[in-house]
Amino acid sequence: MGPRRSIFKKPRGKGGGGRQQQGYMSKDMKKKLKKEQAGRPPPTRFQRSLKHIERAQEATQAQKRQIEAERKYRQESNASFGGGAFSSSEEEEEEEGQADGEDGTAFEELAVEFNGPLGRTVIDSADESEEEEPVDEEMDEEEMGEEEEVDGEDETAGMADEEEEENEDEDEALKLGSEASESEDEEEELEEEDPNDLSTDDDDDGAETNDPYMQHTAFNLSPAMLETIAAERPRVEQSKLSFPGLGNVLVELPKCGTVGKRPEPRGIFETERYAKPGTLPTVPDPDAPIDWKALHVKDKIARNITEPLDALQRDTFAILNAYQDLHVTQRSFENADRFRYVYCLHALNHVLKAVSKMQHHTVKLQAAKAAGRKRKKPAEDQFRRKLKVATVDEEPSVGLECRDQGFVRPKVLIVVPFRESALQCVTVLKRLFAGEGQEKGVLNWKRFTEEYGGASMAFPRKNPKPADYERTFAGNIDDNFRLSIAFNRSTMKLYAKYYSSDMIIASPLGLRMAIGAKGEKYRDYDFLASIELLIVDQAEVCYAQNWDHLLHVMEHLHHQPKSTEYTEFSRVREWCLSGWSKFYRQSVLLSAFELPDFRSLYNKHFRNYRGKVRTVARRDQQAAGTIRRVVVPVAQNFQRVETSTLDGAGLARFAHFVNVILPQARTVAMARCMIYVPSYFDYVRLRNHFKKEEISFTQICEYTPDGKIARARDMFFHGSKHFLLYSERAHFFRRHRIRGVRHLIFYGPPVFPHFYPELVNLMMKENQNPQDGVDDASMTVTVVYTRYDTYQLTEMVGMERANAMIKAPRSVHRFSTDQK
Repeated sequence: MGPRRSIFKKPRGKGGGGRQQQGYMSKDMKKKLKKEQAGRPPPTRFQRSLKHIERAQEATQAQKRQIEAERKYRQESNASFGGGAFSSSEEEEEEEGQADGEDGTAFEELAVEFNGPLGRTVIDSADESEEEEPVDEEMDEEEMGEEEEVDGEDETAGMADEEEEENEDEDEALKLGSEASESEDEEEELEEEDPNDLSTDDDDDGAETNDPYMQHTAFNLSPAMLETIAAERPRVEQSKLSFPGLGNVLVELPKCGTVGKRPEPRGIFETERYAKPGTLPTVPDPDAPIDWKALHVKDKIARNITEPLDALQRDTFAILNAYQDLHVTQRSFENADRFRYVYCLHALNHVLKAVSKMQHHTVKLQAAKAAGRKRKKPAEDQFRRKLKVATVDEEPSVGLECRDQGFVRPKVLIVVPFRESALQCVTVLKRLFAGEGQEKGVLNWKRFTEEYGGASMAFPRKNPKPADYERTFAGNIDDNFRLSIAFNRSTMKLYAKYYSSDMIIASPLGLRMAIGAKGEKYRDYDFLASIELLIVDQAEVCYAQNWDHLLHVMEHLHHQPKSTEYTEFSRVREWCLSGWSKFYRQSVLLSAFELPDFRSLYNKHFRNYRGKVRTVARRDQQAAGTIRRVVVPVAQNFQRVETSTLDGAGLARFAHFVNVILPQARTVAMARCMIYVPSYFDYVRLRNHFKKEEISFTQICEYTPDGKIARARDMFFHGSKHFLLYSERAHFFRRHRIRGVRHLIFYGPPVFPHFYPELVNLMMKENQNPQDGVDDASMTVTVVYTRYDTYQLTEMVGMERANAMIKAPRSVHRFSTDQK
């Protein structure tokens, strides 16, 4: 018979291991324990790694104690014989050297064996400068297969049996090392990506560079400059320049006497460098060839510029490329495409520079992180040699810092009124980015053309609309849209997510809907926190839609984000963290004429520290107003309303109309009188007053249905109603040809100056009712104005006449058709 087996399991290892500590467990107890463990979450890879590291350290310490005990026992046994009776001094030294060698070699081999799976090696103080060699480079395929199987079981079945864990301790340690080495190899592959495609500019933000983008965004504002531009009324220095294409311009630069001096050192490592103030824009030579490289335009864009720029485009790009604000009041249908081409070129150049800079910095940060991970020697490791302490003479190392972002990614905002305008902007961007006819690098292009293209509204051919109306409302005129675009080195992605995009093209209404109103539960305007370039095109159309929408957007720019989900604070620029983003934003406003609202936006919200530029019409252009286009022989009376404040101008105008003009207009001789009201608020005030006084009138505004409009026009033409209240926005969006007008009263000067001759010329004989019995010589035109309507009067009658009408002692001025 063989040896009798014990019914008890023998404990493993020395001291019985984990089984002896827990004691014998029956099958029922094991099942109960497994049920308890099944309810727990499975151990993570990090927890298993810590367990194996602790066991490896315990084994290393035990081996070290054993080697130390053997060395001491050998020395004591040799010393007990005394005087070296059996060994000479050379032999003794030899044995000591061997003992020491065994000690050091065994310790280092054990350290390499157990620390190797974590990618760590022991480096002597003499060899600290040498690169460390990878450990466990060779790995059997069987072990790699076992690793995948064990990982799969752990993820699906949870915690394995305790006996299997103890049997696989050594395998798990080796597998952990192989996984760590694989992850490092993947990171190295990412780091090996060629950074030459990312940026061709100077990569050192602190180096001297002539790139306007770097000069504008790389440095903070000096205290003197900040005090100057942050004042309620910034101190500016005005200068006038003459451009061959734009004409006369007025340049306003912040006036700061202490800017440019070297400041005190900021810290131990560097000296604070402040942003340079703006200078007068350079007037380009219209005949000289354009060197795009000297203008710091990206090569990807420059090779797609096939058409030469004219004088107007050169002047505009010279101002935009200097990162100065610009307000143009000479936009028209003839030069609209040229302006659009220039600001799209500048916006795309700005975005590609920012994207290239961020991508290049990302590669540098990844490389620095990988290099730091390889050189890292944790001080808490007990088996490491102590880290070398830096001496006083050595300069301490500073981590790589790249400040190249804002709070969020969107950096360019283009505001246009209609989808058709957005379609034209994206078409220009596509041509500059991918080339003519190239759609491969533009994602979602087909979907974009389907949603933003489409047929335009039908225009009547029998009684055609004015030419400017058809050109304004050509194409898709939907005014509620938002389009976000993300750029990469080779792709232009349309319909990207807000916080993953670089450029947003939207209408004022679309932005207002996205931002929300005060008091709403769900509001989001964090995507406007880091806008660096703002472009508002066709400002007069945005004004006709609703100017409050655009003002609402301006008030929500550069707020502190409520959520930090999309913010990487280690790369946010310091001036952005300080709340100075509004001083770095470049703003562009394009309009067909000047208005007090446009000038208010320019003075209040255009705070660029580089300065701002606005166009000024020449006197010969301002001498001729739209009143010269009136062909109907009718007397035109301008009545000035005296008021001392802008807030009281509305009440003063209403009082003058009710007390002076309305009693005369209610007479029978003033039948068929149309009252043109520019503001909708004044329109509502007059309508309520007419209803209260029970005056015979009909009305047409932008909210009137088509059926009521037709009925109101018919009643007014046949004389059923004495007055017709007509709002300016109704005329802008519908451009009705009102017939039968004998007397025309402008409650205020028209915002659109070409509406004045258009409405007055409706009083010609072809549009009158021959049965009304009114003499053509009795027709009149009356315009009510105040001293705050200077811009509208200038567009109507010219600058000299407008100034005379504002300052003249008499309040009534009369013009005739033949007067020049």
